[in-house]
Amino acid sequence: YHAQRFRNKHCCFFPFVQIFNLYAEHPTVYSGPDGSYFGYSVDFYQASTERNTISVLVGAPKANTSQPGIVEAGAVYYCPWPGQSDSCRQIPFDNSNNRMIKVNGTREPLEFKSHQWFGASVRTHKGKVVACAPLYHWRTVKRDGEKDPVGTCYVAVQNFSAYAEYSPCRTNDPDPEGQGFCQAGFSVDFTKEGRLVLGGPGSFYWQGQVMTAGIAEILNGYSLKAVLRRVPGEKQTGAAEDTNDDSYLGYSVAVGEFTGDSEQELITGVPRGAQNFGYVTMINSTNLTFIQNFTGEQMASYFGYSVAVTDLNGDDTDDILVGAPLYMEREMESKPREVGRVYLYLQLAPLRFSEPIVLSGTYTFGRFGTAIAPLGDVNQDGYNGMQKICFLMMKKIRD
Repeated sequence: YHAQRFRNKHCCFFPFVQIFNLYAEHPTVYSGPDGSYFGYSVDFYQASTERNTISVLVGAPKANTSQPGIVEAGAVYYCPWPGQSDSCRQIPFDNSNNRMIKVNGTREPLEFKSHQWFGASVRTHKGKVVACAPLYHWRTVKRDGEKDPVGTCYVAVQNFSAYAEYSPCRTNDPDPEGQGFCQAGFSVDFTKEGRLVLGGPGSFYWQGQVMTAGIAEILNGYSLKAVLRRVPGEKQTGAAEDTNDDSYLGYSVAVGEFTGDSEQELITGVPRGAQNFGYVTMINSTNLTFIQNFTGEQMASYFGYSVAVTDLNGDDTDDILVGAPLYMEREMESKPREVGRVYLYLQLAPLRFSEPIVLSGTYTFGRFGTAIAPLGDVNQDGYNGMQKICFLMMKKIRD
C-alpha cells in the first residue's frame, strides 16, 4: 500500500529481525478501516513513567473522521496493548472544519484539510505526542488564494487532554521559492529534553529545511484564531544557494549526541543532495549550523531516505544508521538489482566515525532500508535489538 514518495516512507521490516524471539506465533494484531492506510506510522505511548501501561499509536493518513465536510483527513488511533483487533479508537486531535475567511464579502476556506495525510508521521516522548499532516494546504496571504502544501502538526499532552496546532511553514513567505511547499511534519522526532524537531523537505524550491520548537511554547498562548503564529524560541534552517534546490533536506530526522558535550545534534537526510548521491548531515541544535556530512556511494539510491540514532555496540555513545532503499547491486552490469541498503556508522570519538558497516537487502524491489527504528531491549537481556544486529554483522564480517 505504499506508492510514490512518502507512500512508501514508513513501513519496512528487516528480514533478519526474525532471529529474535518476538513472539511471532502469538502477535497482537490491530486493524483499522479499509483503505485508511492504517499502520502507515506507529509508535509506543506511555502516559507517564509512573503508569506501567504501554499503548500503541497508529497512523492512518487516509482515514475519514467526524470533521464536517472533510474527506480523508487522516487520523491517529490509540490501541491498548495488549488488546483486541477492534480495540483501537481515534484520538481527537482536531474535530473542526476548515477555517473560513471573507474575500470580497464571500466566505471562502482558509485551509484545506481533505486529503492532508494527517497521521503520516507520529512520534511520542514521555507523555508528549506529535502527529503531522504533511499535505495540509492553506490559502496563503495572496489575494488570488493559491493553495500551498505547507503541512501542519498537532501536539497532545496530559494523556490527550490538551492539544495545540503547530504549522511553522504557514507564514508570509509562500510559493515554491519560500515555505509554500514545505510539507512540515514529513519527518519528526524529539530531543532528549522533549524539544520537537520537524523536517520540511519542500521549502525553498525543495532545498528543504529543519525546524525545532519547545512543546511548552507551542501550547502556551495557542489560539485557533492565530493562523500566522511564530512560536517563541522556534528555530529554522534557512535558504541556501540555488545549487541546493531539489535536495530535500529534512526528508528524515533523528537526534543524538556526537560532539562530546551535553547538547544533542540533529541528524537529517538529504536524499537528492550531493548531485543525487544523497547525504546525511549533522546540525548543531543550538544555532542550526551544519557540522558534518555522510555521503552516499551510489547515485539515485536515495541515501538518507531514513535515518536512526542508537547505541549500536554498547559503548554508551550514539551511532548512526542510514537507509538507501533504492540502492542497486550490480552483479551483472546489464541486470542491476534494486535491493536497498543500510549503512551503520559507529561513533569512535566526538565527530569521528568508523567506515560504514553495510547491510544489503536480499529481495529485488524490496526497498530494504525504507524505515529504520531502534528496537529497544526486546528480550530483556540488557542489549537493545540494534546492538544485537550490529554484533552479528561484525562477527559475520570478521568470519
